[in-house]
Amino acid sequence: MKKIRYYLQYLSIILVLGACAENKEHTLQFSLFYFQDLAQKETIQSITTKEMRPLENPNLGYKNGVYWFKVILLEDRIPKAIVFDIPRSSIDSIGIYKDFKSLPYQELDNRFFSLLVNSTSKRNTYYIKAHFQNKVYFPLEIKAYNNAQLSEKYNFFINGVFYGLVLMVLIVNVFFYFSLKDKTFVYYCLFLLTITISITGFDGLLNALFPAFFLLYFIPVLHFLVALCGLLLANQFLNIKYYQPNGNRIGVGLLFLALCNYILFFCFYNYLFIAIANTVSLLVLLYYWVIGVFILRDHEFARFFVIGYSFVLFSAFLFVIPLDWGLQTYTISLNFIKFGALFEMLILTYAITYRIKILHKENRRFKKEINEYLDKIKILKDSTGDTFLKEQKLLKSKYNLSLKETEVLRLIYKGATNKRISEDLFISLNTVKFHIRNIYGKLDINSKIQAIDIYSEVKNAKL
Repeated sequence: MKKIRYYLQYLSIILVLGACAENKEHTLQFSLFYFQDLAQKETIQSITTKEMRPLENPNLGYKNGVYWFKVILLEDRIPKAIVFDIPRSSIDSIGIYKDFKSLPYQELDNRFFSLLVNSTSKRNTYYIKAHFQNKVYFPLEIKAYNNAQLSEKYNFFINGVFYGLVLMVLIVNVFFYFSLKDKTFVYYCLFLLTITISITGFDGLLNALFPAFFLLYFIPVLHFLVALCGLLLANQFLNIKYYQPNGNRIGVGLLFLALCNYILFFCFYNYLFIAIANTVSLLVLLYYWVIGVFILRDHEFARFFVIGYSFVLFSAFLFVIPLDWGLQTYTISLNFIKFGALFEMLILTYAITYRIKILHKENRRFKKEINEYLDKIKILKDSTGDTFLKEQKLLKSKYNLSLKETEVLRLIYKGATNKRISEDLFISLNTVKFHIRNIYGKLDINSKIQAIDIYSEVKNAKL
């Protein structure tokens, strides 16, 4: 186990270095402008006469449809073969134009749009027409062909490290589940799996595996499952029913609100509903993180949940919300999301195993205490039984009381009412009165006080 931990830590260092080092040193410099053509009226001839806005942020928000982009290369020497890279976008179709003509291109990658074009003209202005089926996100990079190949190898290396670690952590948690039989490992595997598949939707891997029309429906369902699995994991890990009995009301309400907006998207195909639903889904995860903060003092495992959960949660907020809403704010790279997920894997996997060890120790302690308590009860019961037998023997030899009459007299001594005697001995009230009359006759008394005095003398007597 220690070797696996050291291996994960070593690879996590590689990934965080990759997350911090965005490989953009070989990109070509350019100016970028855009024009919103939601009515789809513009052509390459008409768009050149339109006044375009500078694109200062690639996030343009949720108003999906057709957009035109004007690209002006600022380099003195432009390579003959250049690559237009547009990763993590929801572009359905694209066209490149130059000198009022459609420019042929070669697609280099089936995960996202990576378009190789030949720069045959001396003019440095290009027009790109793109149709966005979901959010409008246009993170354009332009590179020389050779440099683009190097950048692609770098990305493959980072992705290989990340997904290899995810697979390793999943296998470890499945092994722990079968060996320790704790459902927390199952909920964590589901949560980790949904997060990882969501990341593949952003880095383009899902685009290489499934057609676009399938992803249009699958990705919203996947984002809902992330929130649902996060809710289940938090409930199991933090034992919310015990520490916060009413804590799930708000969480389930937020999850239902997210579900309603995802359904509205399927009805109207307006990405605004996805933006709302993704935000509410993140609020579900944030809500349970806040619950973890509140129960830190009472729940020693909550600190692992709060620490491990925080990095990936706030990374997701900084990445998804600006992406969905087109906010002109600071955003982070997808590699930081991956590092946050890796950090969460290391912390929560250790936390779950630590939690199981503590619970097993507590169970062993509880079993020991219960056994000791049962032994004491057994001793006390045996002692009480021996005493009662002595009392019954004395009462039988001296007053000829039966076993049932002795039991009734003993309960009278303890102050029990006739009704209580009836319940304890499982006999009717009339039967109790019958036994009491017999006891009074055999003891030659006429009150319970006298019966108590006689029984007290018997208890203090020695055989």
